[in-house]
Amino acid sequence: MGRLNKIMLIGNAGNDAELRYTPSGDSVASFNLAVNENYTNREGQQVDQTQWFRISVWGRRSEFVGNYIKKGMQVYAEGRIKSNLYTDNSGETKVSLEVNAYDVQIVQDPQQNSNNPMPSTTQTTNMNPQNQASNLTPPTNADGASSSNEAQQNNPISEPTNEQSSNEDDSLPW
Repeated sequence: MGRLNKIMLIGNAGNDAELRYTPSGDSVASFNLAVNENYTNREGQQVDQTQWFRISVWGRRSEFVGNYIKKGMQVYAEGRIKSNLYTDNSGETKVSLEVNAYDVQIVQDPQQNSNNPMPSTTQTTNMNPQNQASNLTPPTNADGASSSNEAQQNNPISEPTNEQSSNEDDSLPW
C-alpha cells in the first residue's frame, strides 16, 4: 500500500524569505506562512484562526524564494509536512509545523496591487526563470509600434516542438 505526505497551502508570508547555505554549499530558503481560517461557531460568533507554518525550500528553487518572497505576499506552497514538539520559555509544550516545499508560487503581491489602480485577477508566478521573460515588453520599431514578428520570436509560449528539454526544473520532484 502506498503512502502520501502532501500539503498544499495558500497564505501570507509572515516575513521576508531568508536564504542560507549549508557547509556543503547547498542553498536553503525559509519563511513563515500564515494560513487564515474564518468561520461562524454554534453561538453565531465569527471566529478567525491563524495557523503558522515554517516553509523550507532547498536547491535551485530556494534562490527564487530567497530573492522574491517578501512579507505580506500571498503565497502558494506545496510539499511534505512535519510536526515537531518543543518546550517554550515558560515550560509549555508546543507543536511547530514545518513544510519541506518543492513548489512555491507567488499568488498575489500587495505591492503590485497598490501601484496598479485597475483591479486585476490573481497573479501566479512560476518559479521557472524562463517564465520571467514573459513580463518583458515586446520590442518596438523606430516609429514606436510593436513588431509582431519579433514579439512572436521573443514570446516564451510557442508551438510545441519535438526537442527534448534539458532544464532540471522541468523534471518532477520525485
